[in-house]
Formats: sequence, C-alpha cells, structure tokens
Amino acid sequence: MPTEQKSADERVWDCATGVQNLLRNRASGRYYTRVMVDGRRRMQSLQTARWSIAKLRHADAMAKAQRQRRGVVRVGTGNGLMGDLLDRLLKDYEANTARADRSKQTLRSTIERLESHWQKCHGVELRAMKPSRITLDQARDFANYLHGQARHQQNKAKKSKFGYKASTVNTTLEVMHRVLRIGVESGALPAVPFDLNPVIGGPLRKPELQNKLRLPSSAQMKAVFIEMRRVPDAENLTEMRNYLVDRGAESAEFAELMAYSGARRGEAEVFDWADDLPDWIVVRGTKTATSRAREVPKIPALRELLERMRARRASIGRNVTGRVFTIKDCREGLEAACKRAGVERLTHHSLRHFFATICIEAGVDIPTISRWMGHADGGVLAMKTYGHLRREHSIAAAAKVSTA
Repeated sequence: MPTEQKSADERVWDCATGVQNLLRNRASGRYYTRVMVDGRRRMQSLQTARWSIAKLRHADAMAKAQRQRRGVVRVGTGNGLMGDLLDRLLKDYEANTARADRSKQTLRSTIERLESHWQKCHGVELRAMKPSRITLDQARDFANYLHGQARHQQNKAKKSKFGYKASTVNTTLEVMHRVLRIGVESGALPAVPFDLNPVIGGPLRKPELQNKLRLPSSAQMKAVFIEMRRVPDAENLTEMRNYLVDRGAESAEFAELMAYSGARRGEAEVFDWADDLPDWIVVRGTKTATSRAREVPKIPALRELLERMRARRASIGRNVTGRVFTIKDCREGLEAACKRAGVERLTHHSLRHFFATICIEAGVDIPTISRWMGHADGGVLAMKTYGHLRREHSIAAAAKVSTA
C-alpha cells in the first residue's frame, strides 16, 4: 500500500484498540469491525462509541463472519446445512438490484417465520439440520402446524391468534422449497423431498377462491361519473357551490382516467400534462421503487376525456401544465356516487378492473392488456384475474361464426 494511502487511513482509523480487527473512527468515535466478505475487506459498524460494548459486539461479529465463511465452504463442497442454504438464498436475493426493498423485507420475514415455527413444530433448530434430513412427512406436519396451531400477532394486534392463512403457509413452504433446490444444486441432497404441486397436506397450494369480478356496465359506469359531478342544491351551499362543482368534476375526472387507462391510484395522482401525448399517455409507475413508466394508447373514451379536461380547465382559468390533479384520490366521491346511482360499491382498483374488462370485450389480447396495465409477468396475473371474461368473450364471438 502506498505511503500516502497509509497515512490517510491512519488519519481516519485508530487501530490501537487492543483487539485485532477492532477499529475506531477518529471523526465519529464509533467502533467498527473489519471483516473479510467474499474476498474483500469491509467495515461493519458496531453502533457504539464505548469500548467495552464494542469489544463484545466485535466478538459476535467476528464469530458470525467465521460461521458465514464456513457455511460458504460447506455449500461449495456439498455439505451445507439448512442455515448455510438460507443465508445463500437471502444473500443472492438481496444482491439482486432488480428486487424491490419491500420484496427483500418480505423474504427476511418469511425466513424468520420458517425458522421460528419449525423449531416449535419439530423441536429441532432448522439451521443446524442437514438438508437430507428434511422429509415429506415433516413438510406436511409443518404445513398443518402453520395453518392451525402456529401462534402469532397480526399487524401489531394486541392479541395473538392461531394459524396463518393459506397464502402465508404457501409462501413459507415455497421459500423452504427454494432453499432445498439450492441444496440439490450444490450437491447437499439428491432431490427435493417434497413438491409444491400436487397438494401434500395442510393448505400447501390450497386454492384460494377469488371473488368473481362484479363490475357495472359501461352505461352504469357513465351514470356513476355523472353522479360524481352532481352537487346537491342547498341554501347553505351557495357560497361554496363553485368550489364543490370544481371538486366534483376533478374527482370524476380522476376516476375516469383510471377507468379508461388502467392507471393505479398513485399513478393517476402523479399524472402530468406533459404525459399527454398525441396518441398515447405515459403512465409513471409508482407501485414499487423499481416500477417503470409505460405507454398506454388512447382509447376513444380516454381521448375524449382528456379533451374535456383541458377545455374545462381553460374555461376557469387554470393552467394545463404540470400536475393534472390537485387531489390524491376520489374514494369518497366514488362511493357516494355509487349509492346514488344504485351501483355496487366500487374502489379505485375496481376502475382498473373495468379498463381490463372493456379491453377484453373489444377483443384486445391479454398479453397486450397486461403490458398496458404495467404487469411484469407477461400476462400470468391478468389471465388469472380476467381469464373467465376472456372465455365468455370467446364463446360469444364463436356464436357469431357462420359457415353460410
């Protein structure tokens, strides 16, 4: 190492702590552990400026690093334990920059659930087990335990409850299955001892019934939008009438934009006039940190809506630059309008479903609809959600085919 670099390091780090690889940052006074990770040295903060506490935390950090290095060796030689494989899965997942932070946190929570309840169910620590010791019966018993006996608190509730819902059980078993597949790839076991399909017991892969979409017709939806713009006549509302008219109109426009473009609530909220292009609009994804903007072509209803929106704003002296909406949602206006129009309650997401439905009825294929709606799975979710509509449309179309 060059002399200049050494002197720079010495100005930053105080190595005279009396403990090997325990360093103190001269600027902050906090202690750090210097560890070797994947062949590279890195500084791990011990979150303290007290030497006595830092010494204990340093010992824990060094022991953990040593366990991880041994785990990497075991996985590489085909002798990895379940804990080694879990660490490998989490490390690879967190290193993937395409994964959202929320997705990574979900995996961490699932692994914690898996480890905690496996020990409660079977009386042994999962991390210390060899993958070859996992059996089909253990997986079946664990699924049943999670579904019926596992005690947990949901959403910070004061009281705990017994049993996770089927989707949570499925997710937990799926993570375990992925870990065991890593074991197969590394040579730790010849094959995964259980499959996720068909059902092996408990709620594993238990189909969760999805409520059939119940959406209004196009005529009913237009009636809802009319009701959203309606302002009741009342003497005490005279002074606020102009404000309420503008508010109702903007709320209806917010709902119509979602219904005719498939935009999510957050995407409609950030819609900008610069995103209104001649033949399509740009919908800027807001669902996750990695969501991308997408182009949605203007169907006739959307084109007519945007023209009306521009004309209305111009008539009251509002600019047509920058953010289109001053509101963040239209829930209250939508629910009240549904009651007045005699239509079953609609949500923001119902409007998104409505867009997919009218596109299917117009003959648009599901992969295309999936792209317009910002799905990244090529149409899997759309087919699952709207497949029955596609079949109904196909049957109706087939009835029109004639050989005459």
